[in-house]
Amino acid sequence: MLGPPLHTLRKEAQRRGFQAEYTDRLLAVASTLQNSRVPTVFTLMHLARLSNVSWKYLRSVVERKIDDYRVFTIQKRSGGNRRICSPSSTLRRVQTWIHRNILCAAGSLAKIHAASTAYAPGSSIRANAKVHTGAAWIIKIDIKDFFESISERQAYYAFRSLAYPALLSFELARLCTRIAPPRDDGAQRKRDLLWRWNNDRAKTGNPYGLVQSVGHLPQGAPTSAMLANLVFAALDVRINAIAQKHGATYSRYADDIVLSLTSGCRVECAKIFRDVTSVISHAGYRINRSKSRITPPGARKIVTGLVTNDVTPRLPREMKEDIMLSIYHIKKHGLLSHMERRKSSSPLGYLNHLIGRILFAQSIENKFGSCALNELRVAMAPYRDLLDMARMLNPKTSGSNDFTALYLLVFP
Repeated sequence: MLGPPLHTLRKEAQRRGFQAEYTDRLLAVASTLQNSRVPTVFTLMHLARLSNVSWKYLRSVVERKIDDYRVFTIQKRSGGNRRICSPSSTLRRVQTWIHRNILCAAGSLAKIHAASTAYAPGSSIRANAKVHTGAAWIIKIDIKDFFESISERQAYYAFRSLAYPALLSFELARLCTRIAPPRDDGAQRKRDLLWRWNNDRAKTGNPYGLVQSVGHLPQGAPTSAMLANLVFAALDVRINAIAQKHGATYSRYADDIVLSLTSGCRVECAKIFRDVTSVISHAGYRINRSKSRITPPGARKIVTGLVTNDVTPRLPREMKEDIMLSIYHIKKHGLLSHMERRKSSSPLGYLNHLIGRILFAQSIENKFGSCALNELRVAMAPYRDLLDMARMLNPKTSGSNDFTALYLLVFP
């Protein structure tokens, strides 16, 4: 819903006794936003009412008086840790509103490049992999700390590109970003030398006062993914131009950049690799060299976790084997014993994780996924009474609750 018609807004303004000049200014803003196909939002107070969040709370977030995130790390499958910034329930509510109503509006989606296949409605890992099936050469480039490399200044310009007023764009950018804590050694980050991190008051005004650092997109916030797509759209155009010059196919799933060729040679692929990494590096992003590579003909090709050697994407063999092995151990040794082997402390959490993998597998290879889900139901049959009891002790659970969703999937 983009907002009420202009004549309705005019009547409401007249009912409230607004001056004609002020009413005309409001209607001009509303008209511009509706022409841009994004929701009509006038001020931070208006956003507070639309999202059902206290204006005072939003103001404190914008002023950087509170850092309302729970920060923790999870281990990457490729090694190392990933920092997750989970917003509080209140902050998540307003960010979810911004994501659903602004960042997923028709006007926002129109600005995202067609090569971007992550997070937008209708996008999927399978769709991203499918455009590269049967390719002879695969060029993969990974960006290091992708979300944290995008600053609140870039988020501000993303909202401005959607026609939101300057002050509101600044406030929206603040609501969607977080200030990174200083380095342990106190040294300045290399990125701080870039324009988008250099907080020089002489270059840009700040109605909320100067802060020491510029915020970044936090990984874990509902708004980060689509904002990253909007910010990166200009680079998508440049990378796609390089791909078209060489007859390659380009797609980007968040920070996972893939170019593929049905024919060619290593020299040409190396040229594409250098040109694309140069564009990305000059834009202020860092290349993760350990995860960037050129895959030649004859080798197994993996795009966003799926094998693309055939005409359709398929699951890696090791993933299917791991799922079936987990079900086998649950059936033979019991759930708790298997959890100890996997070093998991939560039965429901582990089952949720396993079911999530099975459902993902089902979306890629329906026959295998359906078989695995049936096998899990057989393995979990001895625990049905315990699950029934746990469900009875949680009468307030809803269909969106993790436990209820788990229960209904195992025992429909």
